[in-house]
Order: sequence, then C-alpha cells, then structure tokens
Amino acid sequence: MDKKKEADEVEPGPSHSRSVDRFGFIKAEQSNSPEGIVRSRSIHEHEREERRIRKWRKMIGVGGSDWRHYVTRKPHVVKRRIRKGIPDCLRGLVWQLISGSRDLLLMNPGVYETLVIYETSSSELEIIRDISRTFPSHIFFQQRHGPGQRSLYNVLKAYSVYDRDVGYVQGMGFIAGLLLLYMSEEDAFWLIVALLKGAVHAPMEGLYQAGLPLVQQYLCQFENLVIEHMPKLGQNFQDEMINPSMYASQWFITVFSYSFPFHLTLRVWDVFLYEGVKVVFQVGLALLRFCHDDLVKLPFEKLLYSLRNFPEEATDPDTLLPLAFSFKVSSRLVELEKEYRKRLEGPSGRSSSKRLQPLNSKVMMRVGDLIAGGERSDMATAFKAFVNSPVGPKTTHFWGPVANWGFVLAGLVDLNKPPEMISGNMTAAMCVYSGLFMRFAWMVQPRNYLLLACHASNETVQLYHLSRCAKAQGYIGKKEPEAQQ
Repeated sequence: MDKKKEADEVEPGPSHSRSVDRFGFIKAEQSNSPEGIVRSRSIHEHEREERRIRKWRKMIGVGGSDWRHYVTRKPHVVKRRIRKGIPDCLRGLVWQLISGSRDLLLMNPGVYETLVIYETSSSELEIIRDISRTFPSHIFFQQRHGPGQRSLYNVLKAYSVYDRDVGYVQGMGFIAGLLLLYMSEEDAFWLIVALLKGAVHAPMEGLYQAGLPLVQQYLCQFENLVIEHMPKLGQNFQDEMINPSMYASQWFITVFSYSFPFHLTLRVWDVFLYEGVKVVFQVGLALLRFCHDDLVKLPFEKLLYSLRNFPEEATDPDTLLPLAFSFKVSSRLVELEKEYRKRLEGPSGRSSSKRLQPLNSKVMMRVGDLIAGGERSDMATAFKAFVNSPVGPKTTHFWGPVANWGFVLAGLVDLNKPPEMISGNMTAAMCVYSGLFMRFAWMVQPRNYLLLACHASNETVQLYHLSRCAKAQGYIGKKEPEAQQ
C-alpha cells in the first residue's frame, strides 16, 4: 500500500485530521460505511495473519520466482488459499502473477511510457471529468490533480490509446483506481490489458465495447441462473418487471468495486483474477440467496431499493463467499452462452439485436452515469425501470410517443363531430388506456413528465367525449317531463 503512504506525505488538506481505515478510506460517522470499515483485529487475528503471510511468501518466492512451480505442483492448495484471501501486503504482486500481467509487462518494455507521453486520446476530457468521482473518500484520490488523480488519468488515457476500439468508458475508472492502490501505474495498465484482452481467462473487452455486448450476455445468463436456483425470487422479479440491468449491471462492469464494502471487493477480486468471471455470478447469486426471504415479498419500489442496498451482514466476505462457492455454475454458464449466441446468430436474433442496440447503449450510458455519480441514482433507477418494462420503449420507443399524441389530436379533431358519430365504447377504452398509463408514468417512472402530460391530455379529451356521448344518449342531463296543465 505504498501509494497511500505517498498520498499521506504529499496531499495537504483538512481530510488528514479525520481518521482513515486500514485501506485508506476516510471513516464515515456511521458504523456501516460501505467503504472498507472492518472489525478491529485482535492479537490472535494478527498472529494468524502473520502465519498466512509466511506461508504465502514461501509459496511465491522472491519476486514471484517460485509461483509457477508451486501452482503446477499444488493447484488445489493455491485455490484454497486464494479463496481464503490474499494477504494485503502481497496482494499487488499476487494479482499480477495470477492475471498474467507480469508477463505482458516484461514482453513490452517502454510501451506504457510511450502511450502516456507521446500519444493523445480523444477521451481525455471525459477522463478528466470522471476521475474525481473515483473512490472520492480515499486519501490517495482526494486531492484535485494530486498524485492519485494523475496516476488514474495516465492509466485510463494510456488504455484508451492502446485500444482505440474500446477507448474509455465510465466504470473503467473504478477498476483502474482499485489496482492503483496496490501497484504502480505501469503494472495497473498491464493488468487491465490482461483482463480485457484475455491473458489468462476469456477476454472481457466486450464489457466496454459499443453496445456493451458482453454486459448484455452476462445479464441474460444471470437472469437464467436466478430463475433456476431461486424460482420464487425469479417469479417475483418477473411479476414486478425487475430486469438484471436494473441492479446487476455495475456488478459486472466494475466487478463489485463500486458501492460494496472494500474488504469484500478485495476478496472478490482475489478469486476473480484466479478463477475468472464466474465468481461475479456466484457472488451475485449469493447476495440474492442471503436476502431471498425478504426479496420474494417486496413490491417494485422496495425491491429495487433493497437490491441496491444490501444489509451489512450480507456483505461480510467470510459469510458471503462460502455461500457463493456453493453455487456450481461453470458448466451451466457455458451452456447459457451457447444458447445466447445461437439466438443472436438466428434471423430474429440479429434483427432484434440491431433494433435494440441503440437503446441498450443509452441504458448502459445511464448505468455509467449512475456509477460515476451516485447522486442521480433515483433518476437512473427509474429510467432503467421504464426502459426494461414490457410497456416501455422496447416496444414503443420510436412510434409510441407519436401514437399517443396522435390520440390527443384525434380527440381534438372529433370535437367538430356530433356526439352521435363518436363510439362510446372506443372512448371508454381510451379512458381506461390513458388512466393506466398515467398511473405507470406517475408510480413507476415519476420523472417522465412528457409521458404523464400526454396521457393526462388524452384522458381529459376522452372524458369530455364520453360525457358528450352519455348526454346524447340520455344517460346524463335528461330533463324531467313537464307536468301537464
């Protein structure tokens, strides 16, 4: 954690008068702070940690010289120890060894320096705008244009030049920021390359490519896993029109490095770098299983809130990770990926993918905004809920608004018609239609004032026509016959 020490020496400001946890995050006043608050360790725990460190040093050797040999001889021991957690003082080195980034660094001397100094990126302004939103409560990244933010800018800019097809996407900053807390700029850069280009596991650059194809695939796979492992919860999600993109997108885009306790994030990353993306699915399923009994009873609004605010006990890595590892998903993920690709390759899959890609890109841009700026979480959640509902823009994105306002105009034109020429049944149906959509716009997507105004106008016009029809047919306004003289 040399970076945090450097930040302590360089960065001035009032934040240093506040206490920080052992990861370098400023402690919040509340005890359930989401960033790195852990229990104070006893003497017994400290001694146990020292024994773990000695075992790990013996396993990896000096500078990682014995790592390959040990992994080849005792892979099960390595896997078990990684699942228990890598010692924090060795985490940066071990991450580089298990990800394959150390080999990339040795094979490409001087490349990172060239990318940072001599190349320019079209994403530089976006990166500058977003870096202050990355781990803002960590002392290394707090100072504006300080050493932490400069390092973060350099890594993100270098990758946007290295892979111009991907460039820079919101959410990458949290991955780069996490790595910079445990290694140098150049090491962090090559670890990102190893992840996205697939040095050890399958490439993950699809998480950030145009249309975010890998995010869509992962969400589809995750939705199927939820239905298979927790059918009651899956049914409640369907009944309440909850889609994984509403709550799980940032799990995959940032690999749990956003909005989760930092000690849980580190433990997830230990396993993720060694075993691959399957652990993201496992941890996601474990979170839902832990809160299953509560989630199956909740309506839409409370369900979304709970999926974004898990209780503290649910995010304890010593409890959550054993539960996560109990889900055996490797073979099923392969099957679901084949099914997903088969659907995309079919005629209907291709046309559907092309039709929805611009919309999905917009949805994920809002997810990126949510990741970069938590103050807009309510609006982003509502937006995604509207997009993913069956009556949302997936079916009426282009012609829906035109048709709805067309109903209003048609109703205004009908003002010139005598009431006898207006269908009472059709008018009543339009009243019910607009009434339902008014409730949708008000309850589900409360900031969609255009949708609300459209259906409120249509409701008003149709109610007026309905009253005209009723009056013409004698249901209202009928005069009593005058008494005969």
